[in-house]
Amino acid sequence: MRSTLYILFLLVIISTSCEEIIDVDLSDSEPVLVSEALILKDSVCKVNLSYTYSYFDPSASPAEENAEIILSDDAGRSEMLYHQENGYYKGNTLTGDEGRTYTIGINIEGREYSGTAELNRKPEIIGLDYEILSIPHNTDIEPVYSVKTVFKDRPDEDNYYLFRYYRNNEMINDYFSTYGDRVLRADTLTFSDFRMDFYKKDTVRVELYAIDEALYNYFSRLNDVLFSAMSSSTPYNPQYGFSEDIMGYFMAASYDSRTIIIQ
Repeated sequence: MRSTLYILFLLVIISTSCEEIIDVDLSDSEPVLVSEALILKDSVCKVNLSYTYSYFDPSASPAEENAEIILSDDAGRSEMLYHQENGYYKGNTLTGDEGRTYTIGINIEGREYSGTAELNRKPEIIGLDYEILSIPHNTDIEPVYSVKTVFKDRPDEDNYYLFRYYRNNEMINDYFSTYGDRVLRADTLTFSDFRMDFYKKDTVRVELYAIDEALYNYFSRLNDVLFSAMSSSTPYNPQYGFSEDIMGYFMAASYDSRTIIIQ
């Protein structure tokens, strides 16, 4: 589902390139192009293009269906992404490889936008576990559980991670779970997001993405947008991986996933 927050699964994981906050008057401004671009390890690139109108009218977000999109990598390969439906574009043969840098170019009636992303090394989940929350943050009589993710870390360098949670095959979209190991470093780490509520018989899938510091900051800002939206204030617009005059992100990512059933 699209809204003016324009959150894809996201998903979505990158290296350098521009990272700026675009000052947009969300209530009165001209439509702004929003790109949600993602290339995963061993998968083709996928892009959603749409426009935003008033921040307080998320229904007014028309799709862009007439763009020319070219994806290329630092090995000299390139291909065009073709429109499928409703602003959704997809590649055909060029797939994501670890360590490669990807460049995406978008042309819409002579207006050009570009973004760059590097596909990081795949992280590794060792296992999942769960525990009853000692102080449940709701009033249900039924016990509330938190899922713990144990994963490998590289203590000799700064590392940043994005966690994605699915409950009974449905992605939880309320906010993004991020973690940086600047405080605690070890060969293995354990992460729990206590904002995530799970119950007995829930099937929980966790996806772990290795991201860079800039993308970590992007998703942190995106969380600020989500929470400021709940309070009806007008947030700024996070943007990552693209040139100016465009909202959204370009992510290159590898990830690991595990599933657990709460008994």
